[in-house]
Amino acid sequence: MVRIVIIFFSVIFVAMSPARGADASVLLQQFEGRWTSDGPAFGGAAHSVMRWAPALNGKFFRLDYSVAVTRDDGAAFTFEGVAHYQLGEGAELSAYWADNSGDLHPIRAEREGDALIAHWGVEGAKQGRTRYELLPSDEVEVTDWIRTGDEWRQFNQNRFARQAGD
Repeated sequence: MVRIVIIFFSVIFVAMSPARGADASVLLQQFEGRWTSDGPAFGGAAHSVMRWAPALNGKFFRLDYSVAVTRDDGAAFTFEGVAHYQLGEGAELSAYWADNSGDLHPIRAEREGDALIAHWGVEGAKQGRTRYELLPSDEVEVTDWIRTGDEWRQFNQNRFARQAGD
């Protein structure tokens, strides 16, 4: 009987404890490393690289993102950006994004299962969202949307493979 009571209260305690696995910071740690993708982006063939790493004495997680694009007409360019996600407990994180097009956006990120959804921009100006989903295949699928008027338009989707040694 004592054993049953102990098991019962153990189950209740676990069920009522905050789920450490629901923390967005824990998910970012699973993204740590260098990831690459080859596929279409920005209207051309592209090689994309993202690197997730702890930064600033472990208070943040840094994302470096680059997309080298070659269009059918031979025009080539590279899009680059960086984000810093402030680590903390809970399913939501604050961050910012800056890129070589001159954009600087605040980010409100939330964990949804094995995905981090970054809502970037501000109401009344440029807004978007990016979903980083860790797949069972140990790939990360990245999908981007931009808000146009009252609608969301997807403009990018790629699967990234983890690079060995990272």
